[in-house]
Amino acid sequence: MTFRKTWIVAIIVIVAGVVGYSYISKMKKAPKKKVNKTLVIAPYMEVTNGIAPLIIEGSGQVKAKDRIDIFSEVNGVLQKTNKDFRIGVSFKKGELMIKINDSEFRASLYARHSDFQNLITSLLPDIKLEFPDEFDKWYDYLTTMEIDKPLKPLPEVKSKKEKFFITGRNIYSSYYGIRNLEARLDKYNIRAPFTGIVTESNVNPGTLIRIGQKIGVFSNTDVFELELSVKAVDANLISVGDMTEIISPEGGAVCKGRVARINAAIDLNTQTVSVFIETSDKGLREGMFVKARISAGSMNNVFEMPRNILVENSYVYVIKSDSTLKLQEIDVVRFLDKSVVTKGFTDGTKIVSRNIPGIFPGMKIIPQSSKK
Repeated sequence: MTFRKTWIVAIIVIVAGVVGYSYISKMKKAPKKKVNKTLVIAPYMEVTNGIAPLIIEGSGQVKAKDRIDIFSEVNGVLQKTNKDFRIGVSFKKGELMIKINDSEFRASLYARHSDFQNLITSLLPDIKLEFPDEFDKWYDYLTTMEIDKPLKPLPEVKSKKEKFFITGRNIYSSYYGIRNLEARLDKYNIRAPFTGIVTESNVNPGTLIRIGQKIGVFSNTDVFELELSVKAVDANLISVGDMTEIISPEGGAVCKGRVARINAAIDLNTQTVSVFIETSDKGLREGMFVKARISAGSMNNVFEMPRNILVENSYVYVIKSDSTLKLQEIDVVRFLDKSVVTKGFTDGTKIVSRNIPGIFPGMKIIPQSSKK
């Protein structure tokens, strides 16, 4: 009995399962929920082709146009002067900047002067015998000679015989030897080659200066120069004299400048050309990193739009007449800092003027002018 009951229960379960499956399979599918589609409002700008200024941008470091490294050509101890050669101290053109102790060298020079006087003195009797007409000019030269003053030019020789006579007595070799020492004496005093300011100083009074030692850097802060590296294609658009705006990093102050010169060679590593901007604006300082905008003419029949609306830097969304979106490739003329100049658009074309998340080509939108 127990075995029979088990079979009966199993048969009942199977039949119930088949009936249940048939019933469920015949049920209608659940209706889909209706989704309310909300159209996105897309602001747009209308294309108006026109003339746009041709601006070439770049950045670089401001440097003084006249800037020299000062090196010593003599040995000696640096002496104190009215103005110390220190950073920030200004000197006018020709003013004494560096004075190196020259007492030992000066004494040696005076000794050579004295020897030269003795040489001419010993020559005078022979000149009186051989060239009596020329005696007075050599005598006057000797009497006006001063040991502590630079030598005057030698008297003019009127004949080859007199010239050979003077040469044979070593007058010329002694004279030019002293002139060479006088020129070297001048190197103990270094004067400002132009009006400027000390921007680097490596010495103090009392320092022992050696030949070849770098003393410091002297700069003219009245005229600055800025070197820009621009693409070779852009360099062809720039001319000497083009006006330039220089934007300082501090407060965004705008200074005026002009293109002073353009390098004719291309840098092999960067494939760029160096363009040099000259400015006298007092708002700049040597060493500043600044941006520059060169005005190199204009571009015709172009349209400028913000860079932040570009898709992959090559496309924009255009609104078609049926208010659907189309992804259109742009023809870029120039990329600027925050905008891009393009060509090829028809006047009146509507371009989506803002980045809208989730939009796609073919999407239906509600156009809205950005002017509102």
